[in-house]
Parts: sequence; structure tokens; C-alpha cells
Amino acid sequence: MESGFTSKDIYVRHFNPRDYLEKYYNFGSRNSSENQILRHLLTYFFKIFCPGGVEGDLLIDIGSGPTIYQLLSACESFKEIIATDYLDQNLQELEKWLKKEPGAFDWSPVVTYVCDLEGNR
Repeated sequence: MESGFTSKDIYVRHFNPRDYLEKYYNFGSRNSSENQILRHLLTYFFKIFCPGGVEGDLLIDIGSGPTIYQLLSACESFKEIIATDYLDQNLQELEKWLKKEPGAFDWSPVVTYVCDLEGNR
């Protein structure tokens, strides 16, 4: 009997972080359901990590995927943030962004949205 769950081997071989980012996190001018969900999530994380909210020395994000949106509002609330993931290709995508390498995903529209939420704190 075949399971409906994707095995880890299939996921490792076939998951393309760039396709995933372009589909769900490309915060362009289009008013897609993906953009609406992302705006909602960003607002939610802003409320969690706003001044007087959740804060601490260390935040560990388990299963970050190739994304940073979930960490943006936490930057001012934690001294250190560690992002982890199962897939090497997701970690490589994050490293490309951190190192500002050519071809890294452009998070600037998402970062700008979060800065606007936060009042550029």
C-alpha cells in the first residue's frame, strides 16, 4: 500500500528552493493569495516580536526552509538567531542571501514591508 506522504529521498532530490521562493515569497505587485497570506504572517510575527513581546538571547528556528520572513521581526528582539533545515539546498539558498551573492533571492520587498510595519525601528 502506497503512502500519500512524500519520502525524504524524493524531497531531497526534487525540492527546488528557488521555485518555492518565487511561488510563495515573490512579493511583487500582484495581489495573489500567496501575497495576502505572506502579509498576514508578517503582521502576525510583528505582533509577536514587537517591543514588550517575545524576546530573549537565542532564537532557534527549526525547519526554516529557504526563508527568512519568519525571522525579520525577531531581529531586534533576540541577540542571536539560528536558522536550521533538513535540506542542504535550503541552507545554501540562505547562505547566498546572507553573503549577498549574485542570484540570491531578493527579500528586499518583504524586508521593506516589515520595516513599514515596525515604523523603521
